[in-house]
Amino acid sequence: MSSARAVALRALVALAKSKVARLRDELERIRLEPREMALAFELAHGVMRRERLLDFVLTPFAHRGLPKDAMLRAALRLGVQQLLFVRGMPARAAVHETVDLLRDNRAFANAMLRRVAERLEDRAADPGQPLDELPLGETRCLRLPAPLPADPVARLAIVHSLPDFLVQRWTDAFGADAAAATAAAASAVPAVFLRAMANVGGEALRQRLAEEGVVTSPTAHQLLLRWDDGNSPFATRAFADGAFLVQDPTALRAAEAVPCQPGDTVVDLCAAPGTKTMRLCERVGPDGVVYAWDVDSQRRTQILANAQRLRLTDRLRVVETVAALPVADVVLADVPCSNSGVLARRVEVRQRLREDTARSLAVTQRQILLEAVDRCRPGGAVVYSTCSIDQQENQGVVAAVRAQHPDLQLERDELTLPQAEVADGGYWALLRRLR
Repeated sequence: MSSARAVALRALVALAKSKVARLRDELERIRLEPREMALAFELAHGVMRRERLLDFVLTPFAHRGLPKDAMLRAALRLGVQQLLFVRGMPARAAVHETVDLLRDNRAFANAMLRRVAERLEDRAADPGQPLDELPLGETRCLRLPAPLPADPVARLAIVHSLPDFLVQRWTDAFGADAAAATAAAASAVPAVFLRAMANVGGEALRQRLAEEGVVTSPTAHQLLLRWDDGNSPFATRAFADGAFLVQDPTALRAAEAVPCQPGDTVVDLCAAPGTKTMRLCERVGPDGVVYAWDVDSQRRTQILANAQRLRLTDRLRVVETVAALPVADVVLADVPCSNSGVLARRVEVRQRLREDTARSLAVTQRQILLEAVDRCRPGGAVVYSTCSIDQQENQGVVAAVRAQHPDLQLERDELTLPQAEVADGGYWALLRRLR
């Protein structure tokens, strides 16, 4: 039977060889006991989230450079991820059980991981040695085999496994302190938020989940709970009954920025997987209708599946072409983006980000926003949203489209920087079409 480590390693190798686009695609092919599956997800996503830092730790011990073999390289990263970031993981288990996954080069992998393990210390990092010691919580640290760069941007980029250009961009846009907090959020394990359906309510959902061993805590939003511990909420009667879905606070704020009323006709462009769509369906009520479209036909079926579980199909129309969309009272354009506000959650994005990514995406984003304006009746509203925190994809796109449409009025907008265990990053803007 496959172990969590074996499944995580297999997923990492498949991603490295471009056999899958997302770790999840490979992880979900194998059926494990729920706790083992949770560990496999944690390990694989942790490696991707921390890849640059893991390589920085390993490189000084590899005199000929890190191995090019995808299996060996992934196993080394997996071992160091466990040593540094899996709480309560004995060093011996992290080393030996990872090495046992390999058929070849076991002695090399064992030696590399043991040398990292020997540099772990059960004490707080010395604040006077920021280049030589890596804090691992309040009571553990790693004596680094090579010093971190003195330049604060370069150091922050390595510690949080981000491209230097991105950290520099955040520093220029938000200041050093906010950039540091944003980088930390990008490398943290993201919280899971459960959004209760409006007809259920947050407190009632919390009690129902508690009866099935799911530990949650309330948040500032009355419909949102944070999953803290216990059993999986996705194996509960509450989930099967359509009492909740997964939705981050920032995504929910974007959905609730859409000024729809009961009885309205709403268009949701780029709607998959449909979490924002479901909130719109609740708000328009049984007398309203939400038309949802997404370019991906498979993901369009996911929208409908969500609506069926949540019992909202009576007011949802999933259309096959953009031409089938009507002119609406309100239009939501939740556009494809760089995902720079959700790097902790969408770990593969780090591999795709380039300095010109945001600028290139902005071309498509402007086209989609223009389509949204065309689908909005005079006097109606358009909400533009992304899960990016880059100005080029957000305020820049809105400004460019407003320059083409003088009849568009910006009523308000909101940029949210990611905060570890609190919320993802993202942006939305509410535009009114005057005529």
